[in-house]
Amino acid sequence: MRKFGLIIILAFALGAGLFAAGDYGAPGEFLSWGAGARSMGLGRAFTGLSDDPSAVVYNPAGLAQQNPLQITLEHVVLFYDTMYDFAAVTYPVSGIGTFAASYIRLGSTGYDSRNSQWATLGTFGITDQAFLLSYARDFTNWFAAGFNVKLISESVFDKNAFGYGADIGAMFTPNQIINIGLSLINIIPPSLRLDQTAEAFPITLKFGMAFKFFGDRVIPLFDIEKSFSNKDMKFRLGLEAYPIQDLALRVGLDETELTFGAGYFIKPVRIDYSISSQVLGLTHRASITMAFGGFDINLKADPSIFSPVGIRKNTTISIYAVTKYQISEWELNVMNEDGDAVRTYSGDDNPPATIIWNGKDDRGLPVADGEYKLVMKVKDKNGRNIESGKESVKVSSSIPLQPGAVKLEE
Repeated sequence: MRKFGLIIILAFALGAGLFAAGDYGAPGEFLSWGAGARSMGLGRAFTGLSDDPSAVVYNPAGLAQQNPLQITLEHVVLFYDTMYDFAAVTYPVSGIGTFAASYIRLGSTGYDSRNSQWATLGTFGITDQAFLLSYARDFTNWFAAGFNVKLISESVFDKNAFGYGADIGAMFTPNQIINIGLSLINIIPPSLRLDQTAEAFPITLKFGMAFKFFGDRVIPLFDIEKSFSNKDMKFRLGLEAYPIQDLALRVGLDETELTFGAGYFIKPVRIDYSISSQVLGLTHRASITMAFGGFDINLKADPSIFSPVGIRKNTTISIYAVTKYQISEWELNVMNEDGDAVRTYSGDDNPPATIIWNGKDDRGLPVADGEYKLVMKVKDKNGRNIESGKESVKVSSSIPLQPGAVKLEE
């Protein structure tokens, strides 16, 4: 583990020397500011992961790997009366793919308006907005593709301009450890004319990789971005780690800032926070992501404490397993504190709604007292593997045999 940490630190140190200066003020630059506090905490190195609604900004193909219906909301006060907003909703449809709609706004107010004699006429604002409609689908267990169509608007004082464009993306998952993302932003470049000259957004190529170690608990990320203009190539690094199941810690580095972040899960809600250090000072961001039903795998044990020799001799495991494509195989494991499976249930097609566990292992022998984890894995007809979260259940033979002697506390 120490060697792994040294590798990450060295990669960050080497990467820092490669970063170019930011390109603030370029056409459409507000769309590259990042979306969601999670990706910002990772230094915007998100092209190869893109596993939440902010994929619409980084790599629309990432939408294909998202199962539940999700909503992300973000409102950030940046600096000098400048605010940034991001909202996105993803909606998976069985056998068809994932649709998404999103909105991005960068607004700044308080600019003085003056006439030719320099007399004050009041104040005005500048607003950049983007409306995106997205679609993605996984065609095999290792390849997915997606695209955005977007409407862009810009408003400065009494002038307005509109344009439209499109992005495309691809995601490759050759195994359970590596994710490779590729996206072409502005493959149809929006062009906006506020006054005499139209400005076209630059076509930008993004390449990213994400590595999932230790059961997805440690995820290093690496991004390269090249704009087909006179801008330098950009390199980004990120690292997401889960010291405990529902807490994520993040760090990132790009060409303009060093970022830190954290995320906490209170199902079905994830709250993310990031802080970044840049030329203009510290910037704080917070966003919320909510997941609703949709395609997901969840387990629930009732009761969560039982005794094979007591009043409650077994536990009922309720299974919610609804996937985007038809399930071809499933497996439910009861694991001890060492991570070894003591009891396994499996089958083809859809799993049952409930399974009753009597506290015995695969040999029919009682398991030792202690806490056990329930984990289900399914494989759909496209070969994609999906895993549930871990549900806890406790076996305690010390519970009295006679009813009414003690009240169980779960």
